[in-house]
Amino acid sequence: MNVSQFTKAHYSEQVIKEYQNNPLIEALPPILSKQEVIEKLSYYPHFDESERQLDSHYRFHLVQRIFSMFQVLPYHLDLESRLSRLLRQGYLSRNPLSSSYSASLVSGHEKITSSVDQSWFNNSVPRGFTIIGPSGTGKSTAIAKILDQLPQTIIHSKYRNTDFNFTQLVWLRLECPHDGSVKGLVNQFFITVDGLLGTSYFDKFGRSNKLSVNTLMPIMTQVCSSIGLGILVIDEIQHLSLRGVGSKLMLNFFTTLSNSIGIPLVLIGTPSAMGVLQREFRQARRGSGQGDLVMDRLEKDEYWHLFLEAIWDYQWVRTPVELSSEFIEVMYLESQGIIDIALKLFVLAQIRAISSNKEVLSVPLIQQVARDNLKLVQPMLAALKSGEASKISQYEDIYFPFEEAFENEKIRMEKSNFIKVMKQNQAANDITQIKEEALFRLNLLGLSKEKAKKAINGVSKNQSINDLQELVKSAFQFSLQDRMPEKKSVDIEESEDDLRTIVSPQSNNAYKQAAPPGTMNVSI
Repeated sequence: MNVSQFTKAHYSEQVIKEYQNNPLIEALPPILSKQEVIEKLSYYPHFDESERQLDSHYRFHLVQRIFSMFQVLPYHLDLESRLSRLLRQGYLSRNPLSSSYSASLVSGHEKITSSVDQSWFNNSVPRGFTIIGPSGTGKSTAIAKILDQLPQTIIHSKYRNTDFNFTQLVWLRLECPHDGSVKGLVNQFFITVDGLLGTSYFDKFGRSNKLSVNTLMPIMTQVCSSIGLGILVIDEIQHLSLRGVGSKLMLNFFTTLSNSIGIPLVLIGTPSAMGVLQREFRQARRGSGQGDLVMDRLEKDEYWHLFLEAIWDYQWVRTPVELSSEFIEVMYLESQGIIDIALKLFVLAQIRAISSNKEVLSVPLIQQVARDNLKLVQPMLAALKSGEASKISQYEDIYFPFEEAFENEKIRMEKSNFIKVMKQNQAANDITQIKEEALFRLNLLGLSKEKAKKAINGVSKNQSINDLQELVKSAFQFSLQDRMPEKKSVDIEESEDDLRTIVSPQSNNAYKQAAPPGTMNVSI
């Protein structure tokens, strides 16, 4: 249990009359306007143009930031509004201060302790809605983003000067087991709740092999009621599309959770789940107030343009390009409007541009990356392009082998960098060898080791070193210039008695002319 995840209850006045005098609703954050939803959900990671000048191995990491970006689109506003309404409507009939709430707990306990069979299920209209869409359209990401704006666990201690000790679990998100088993889902529920609240439901009920599924389900229902669960999200419901009674049992259980204690239920899945849902839930009875939501791929319209504008600024190539109609067209053609594929394609195209030293995005480059890395999803993309539900439903998931493609681009870049570094090292070794040979030859020409090194370094500063003979010649000339004394001018007034005046050529000639016959001439 992580106590830091708990939120202390703070109650706010409710504008809507039905929501008043209910501590579970009053402890929730305020209802948001559309503008507030956009501000809270939008996220644009840090970007600095100077990062484009960093070495490739740094930019290889920087492009990962794109995946944390969240661009709000119209269906995100719709989804947030539905969840907000659903959560509060679900708490209306479960006010813990009402007498009916206590009665429901007693009734639930009796169901657990009595002999229970499948007759406790009822088939009335479930409370909640279903989100269906191809993988990669952002269903799970959008739900997670919206739920993160809500506190998950709220601790109540006093309500209106009255002691009220209650733990409220606002939302819980589970994934449908791969085998579609009800027991697997129930055990996952127990384990998740234990981790959040510090309880021991799994040890008490989940570990026991004596308890049947029909016994575990009402126990889970009772726990949901006792912890004030606000909304239950079940993701990956396409795993129910299995033959046998498992899917029917699971869906009946979902129905009971909604109808017995009024817990709103949100089911998320790919189009392959439609067959099960339509078979087990009659079309006329779906929707239950909020209506189902189909999160399909984006159309090539202003929202697609808005999405591309949001990501296009995040270019870490040395030469960024403007978003043109050609780029808009090729990105849609290769991704078919699936956000996840578009993001990964944009990242891989930058990696390819960096690793190949092209350092600029282009339409042919994006097409080449798509051909290299989207081979496995071409049938799925073709089905989406057709727009026929029967073809789309054949694919449970739109799988983009991004990790494999990313590793391939990484290897390509590492090879390029390795070869570049090896060539640089080889060039450095060659230069070192030339310098050593030049040093040896300059020693033979009479230069000391120190003077030869000084000459070689002096020449190296002003010219590239690639020829031994040229280096030896230039260094020797440098050493001769370095040995020539500099002329110094000293401003001292000369006189006739100054020794320098006496020995000057002019004075010497005058002395020769003035000497008497027989006198020895001395030249100094």
